[in-house]
Amino acid sequence: MLITIMDMLTFILSLVMIGIILGKYKKLDTLFFLLGLSIVVNCLGRFMLSSAQNLETAIWANLFLYVGGSYAPLLLAIVLFKVCNMRFPKIATIIMTTYSTIILLLVMSVGYTDLYYADVQLIKADGYSYLEKVYGPLHILYPIMMALYGIFLVVFVVRGIIHRKRISVRTVIGTGATGLVIISAYIIEQIIDLNITLMSLGYLIVMVFIIKFFDRINVYDMTANIVSFVENRGEFGYIVFDNKNRFISCNGYVAETFPEVKGWVVDSTIPVSDSPLYSEVVQFFLGKEWEKGRSKIINIDDKFFEINVRPIQHGKKHAGYVIEFTDRTLERKYYNSIENYNSQLEKEVAIKTADILHIKDMMVLGMADMVESRDNNTGGHIKRTSAIVKIFAEKLRSHCTELGISEKFLKQVEKAAPMHDLGKIAIDDAILRKPGKFTDDQFAQMKRHTTEGERIVTSILKGVEDDEFVEIARNVALYHHEKWNGKGYPTGTAGKEIPIEARIMALADVFDALVSKRCYKDAFSYDKAFSIIEEDLGTHFDPELGRVFLECREELIKSL
Repeated sequence: MLITIMDMLTFILSLVMIGIILGKYKKLDTLFFLLGLSIVVNCLGRFMLSSAQNLETAIWANLFLYVGGSYAPLLLAIVLFKVCNMRFPKIATIIMTTYSTIILLLVMSVGYTDLYYADVQLIKADGYSYLEKVYGPLHILYPIMMALYGIFLVVFVVRGIIHRKRISVRTVIGTGATGLVIISAYIIEQIIDLNITLMSLGYLIVMVFIIKFFDRINVYDMTANIVSFVENRGEFGYIVFDNKNRFISCNGYVAETFPEVKGWVVDSTIPVSDSPLYSEVVQFFLGKEWEKGRSKIINIDDKFFEINVRPIQHGKKHAGYVIEFTDRTLERKYYNSIENYNSQLEKEVAIKTADILHIKDMMVLGMADMVESRDNNTGGHIKRTSAIVKIFAEKLRSHCTELGISEKFLKQVEKAAPMHDLGKIAIDDAILRKPGKFTDDQFAQMKRHTTEGERIVTSILKGVEDDEFVEIARNVALYHHEKWNGKGYPTGTAGKEIPIEARIMALADVFDALVSKRCYKDAFSYDKAFSIIEEDLGTHFDPELGRVFLECREELIKSL
């Protein structure tokens, strides 16, 4: 009874295991399914025989035993070849299938001929049943078949060890051992002459190994699928790793491009080296940067490759990785040629732009000189105020943070300084050349130089300079006569509402007017000029900027 229960449990476990395989993998190879099915049929036959109540049922059970026992070894042999990316010889498949079928037909002939069984009797003992057989002359075919499979398995494992660089030894030994389990079970049965079969249990162990190695077998199977897809693509290569970062295989393109791969051992980690392949590709793979969705472009021996890493999934289980190599040499060379052309074009545009800006600057300075030649009061004023602004800006560079300005802004103010009086070009010569003080009407006309300056500066600079500089230059021209207390012109703007560039220009403009001789006054001393500016902080001038301007005393005296 115990043996019958054991056979029943073996059959149930075989069903559970094939159910696990069917449920775990959505895409199941037909070969593996047939192998699992043959094992289930064998276990069913064993259970039917141990619980048989009559000879007819026992004969059918024995037939099921032989269905599994005849075809499972052949299917396992084909699986071994597939694991190692080899094709089982077609002629061998035909011969062994025919051989197994002949044995199965001989088993079915029981009761009709004495060729395989001369006689069979159903024996019941200790709660289970078994067949007592008298073998016929052709029964020797089955031991011969098992011996041939045994020899094949030994040769196969030895061959795997010899060719360990190209074949996974771990997988060959693991799957080869499953076949040897069946052979061993058969030998033990024959030696001890048991009335029960151990082969069903052996096949069950095979099923366990199949589940264990299924993921790894599928990695190799995927490699074969990749090969069939990309082998004809001359610009594509791949390297396959298992889920422990051990080398599995690569295609011919990678082996030809990177000969060092031929020295890598299957099922082993990649040896550390200073080669570009290791430093650029393997390190990228091991560094996991690709997990952020990144690819990498590498340059090796004048070739450009795009490197991508893809995880291999089987069902919900992670099985390994594929490193993809895509030759981007032609694309990269085209891109580089476009980039070089654009770079050269940018240089030429920069040169032409610089030429245009230089012409514009010369025009502005020429106009400023023209203004000075017409104005009796401003000889050299443009150059002197520009020099004063430059000294002032240098001092302001250490106060950028507190003033909320930048070094770029200060450079633009320096550049805009010569344009502050350009509006005078629109003022009548009689007013500009008047030697004495202006009448109220004449002063009103003179004040127009601020608004005219804004118009002229905007007209000259618009479309040539960037908008930020245009704004600074027009503010300098328009607001440089405004006062902190709001009593300046032309708009009466007060305090910080006056653009800071105009407040800077106001200090430089007034200082030069104070220390310069005019037709209506003599030049003041530097002490007097600084004293006047200090007194006017908070009324005429921005007090914060004015204090910084007073710090320029020594530099201004030396330069003017």
